[in-house]
Amino acid sequence: MTPMNNPWHVFAALLILNAVTSAALAVILFLRPRKPGLLPLATMFVALSFWSFGYAMITLSPGFEEKLFWLRVENIGIQTTAVLWFLFAMTYTRMDRWTGNWRVLAALWIVPGISLLFIFSDSWFHYYYSSARIATTTGGPLVISRGPFYVVALSFTYALDLLGLIALVRRFLVSRAVYRRQTPYLIAAAVIPFALNLAYQIHPNILSFFPAPVDLTPLSFTAAGGLLASGIFGLRLTDIVPIARDNVMEVIPEMVFVLDEKERIVDANAVAQKWLGKSLKEIIGRDALEVFKPWPQLLKRFFFLERSREEIEIPGEPPRILETIITPILNRANQIEGRVILAYDITERKKLEEELKTANLALQTQLEVNERLRLQLQEQAIRDPLTGVFNRRYFAEALDREIARAARENAPFSLIILDVDHFKRVNDAYGHKCGDMVLISLANYLTENTRRSDILCRFGGEEFVILMPDAAVDDARERAELFRAEFESLSHTCEDKPIKATFSAGVASFPIHAGSGDALLVSADQALYQSKRAGRNRVSVFDAVKESSE
Repeated sequence: MTPMNNPWHVFAALLILNAVTSAALAVILFLRPRKPGLLPLATMFVALSFWSFGYAMITLSPGFEEKLFWLRVENIGIQTTAVLWFLFAMTYTRMDRWTGNWRVLAALWIVPGISLLFIFSDSWFHYYYSSARIATTTGGPLVISRGPFYVVALSFTYALDLLGLIALVRRFLVSRAVYRRQTPYLIAAAVIPFALNLAYQIHPNILSFFPAPVDLTPLSFTAAGGLLASGIFGLRLTDIVPIARDNVMEVIPEMVFVLDEKERIVDANAVAQKWLGKSLKEIIGRDALEVFKPWPQLLKRFFFLERSREEIEIPGEPPRILETIITPILNRANQIEGRVILAYDITERKKLEEELKTANLALQTQLEVNERLRLQLQEQAIRDPLTGVFNRRYFAEALDREIARAARENAPFSLIILDVDHFKRVNDAYGHKCGDMVLISLANYLTENTRRSDILCRFGGEEFVILMPDAAVDDARERAELFRAEFESLSHTCEDKPIKATFSAGVASFPIHAGSGDALLVSADQALYQSKRAGRNRVSVFDAVKESSE
């Protein structure tokens, strides 16, 4: 029989082609940048190469011993492929949290390890294969009978295939559209070999044109490899890896709740579970009224606002403050399909804010106290401590300002200088305390009877000065005369002793009597002395002619 007429040669050629394809895919994947699931997938293709090439060599080898050797080589691939496929499915779908544990990972290799131990042992070979014989004289595989551990290994393999398939289907159902384009390739790659191997186990002679049973499982991986290659090169399968819900939800440090249109909780992250003190099973599917019962402030806002961002206080010891963001989930018809509640604890931040407010308030209070003290000191610097009216220092500054204003606006103003008559006699007769009382009484009277715009100062001793803006000389003289007459009529009592006092006054006006502040003061002072020389208790207006004649 020529090679072309021998079906085993064709079958072996297909197996070798499958082995080469798997090896090529393994090399390509090993050379690509590391992505989740890529390493177990690439290693699985290496195992497939062992499986396919070993099966091909069993078919082509003439003697039993050679076929037995290649049967053992083939099983290296058979026993490891299912575990590697399972690890790929778990890693790719980001469900590998528990498979990353070394104990679990070691447990996955127990059944394959025992199987290979039996297969490579002459003494224990029958535990896996109870017998093996050459199928035909023209070539072909070995016809094997299943041993007791074969059933265990087969069940373990099917369990891993099913779990991997379930993980991929689950990912397909929950993934976004960009990931759904990839998942069918992976599901098909899992289903095709599984289905063909199941058919082989149930009905080994399904392909009647072969003179002995053949296992098409390794050949089916050629089709699966093609699908995977299409995914890798057409859809960049290993470049776009689904980010699992857990990786997103659990990395968020805030509380996250997702509700459907019937106000039922459909998801909650670990932070939310911790704050509620409930597991995910106790939360999922529950009504929001039931779940958020301990947080009435949240319920008030939740049921009356579609979208909000507010601070709420939740009860506890101590109470906590949460900032909540409620965002509606809208469908294409702009109808609410659910809501997302994001909440994070701002208790410490609010505490710091309150502390900062308290510190700012204390600082503001201190600044106000300082300002009052400053104004008080400023007042003390410009006030006479005995009478409370302005002092000579302030008067000098006020006079300069008034001279400048009057000159600029061409407006008159006048000065009145007052001096208590015979003040030394008052001190000698009644004492300095009573003398001070007379000065205070005079200052109070003048303060009450001068205009708001007038500036009253104690110029020194018993002498006072009144600066009267916009007052002509006649107006100033009339006011001074009124002050003199009314003060003369007043009676001052000190230590039950009645005291009568009078004053003399001099009036001078800008600009008719002087053109500068100092000159105006001199003029008013000279007018005062005119009153004193004339007998006191009178008002005199500065007379330049009279002063020059004297």
